[in-house]
Amino acid sequence: MNEENTQTQSEQPTVGQILKNHREQANVSIATIAAPLKLSELQIKRLENDEFALLGPITFVKGYIKNYCRELKVDSAPILAMMPAPPEPTKPANMQSFSRRTEKEASDSRLMFFSYLILAIVIGSSALWFWQNATPIEEQTSKINVANSIMSERQAAQPSILQQQRQAEINDESLLESKDTLETSTSSEAVTETAPITSNNESQEDASSTIVMNFNGESWVEIYDGEGEKIAFGVKKAGYIMTVSGTPPFSVVLGKHDAVDITLNGEPVDVSAFPKNRLAKFTLPLAE
Repeated sequence: MNEENTQTQSEQPTVGQILKNHREQANVSIATIAAPLKLSELQIKRLENDEFALLGPITFVKGYIKNYCRELKVDSAPILAMMPAPPEPTKPANMQSFSRRTEKEASDSRLMFFSYLILAIVIGSSALWFWQNATPIEEQTSKINVANSIMSERQAAQPSILQQQRQAEINDESLLESKDTLETSTSSEAVTETAPITSNNESQEDASSTIVMNFNGESWVEIYDGEGEKIAFGVKKAGYIMTVSGTPPFSVVLGKHDAVDITLNGEPVDVSAFPKNRLAKFTLPLAE
């Protein structure tokens, strides 16, 4: 029974034999069928000899067979069903393995990072604790004593500052009292000194005399006071009233004495005795 099955399988034609039989039955040469399929005669021979591995991937081979059957007007479905199934790709498994390896390496890297971080924290904490506890007790005591000394100095300085402020206030009060006393004495001296000055001014005012000249016509005038100072000079026009003051006696020169009315300290002065049309030179007050 097994021998019959083996014989049956061996007598069953292959895909390449079926294609060759259909070509020969159609009386088509290899060169004729190769042209429309755009294949070489060698590729047609390999297709008919079942040398599919030399023609490329199984997908391309199935396409050649389908076009081959179409040219011969043969149904390609039963022939394609005889083709072996394409092998399962192994690349995804490799990719999956690579992905798993990469993920594992990333996980290991994160684990190592956190391990190093924890180790650094532990070492830093230990070093800080050691440094704090390694400080000598004498040094800590010295620092405390220095701080206490500074506080004591500040407390001792505060009463001194208050005393200085109090002394400054006392000095300010003494200065104000001295200033008031000085101002009082200065005012008294000023009052005392004012009296002689006032009397001197009054004596000076008593010694000064005033001359008023009313010019009825144009005339030349020149006046010197008792100290030799020129207090009037020039030609005065008619209608001009001149008032001058100074220390008597006054030396007076008039070009036209008859055209001038003169008063000395409010009292009229009579100059009619002087010759007319001549310069009149006289002294005020007039000699009696």
